[in-house]
Amino acid sequence: MKKIIFYIAAIIAFFMLINIASILISDFSRLTDYGFGYLAGKVILFFIFTAVAIFLRKEVIRPKEIS
Repeated sequence: MKKIIFYIAAIIAFFMLINIASILISDFSRLTDYGFGYLAGKVILFFIFTAVAIFLRKEVIRPKEIS
């Protein structure tokens, strides 16, 4: 279940990044006050989904050193 949530969050974050980049590249000059609010909401959601994906990723297990 944890792996499924990780992949869903990572995919949503990736598509949000593409959407944010698209808005910044092509539509930035046409943004109104509501458009900036929409963009800020997208950025916040991007950070939330990225944080979820980071916290749920599989940790790399390093072998313990024998002393």
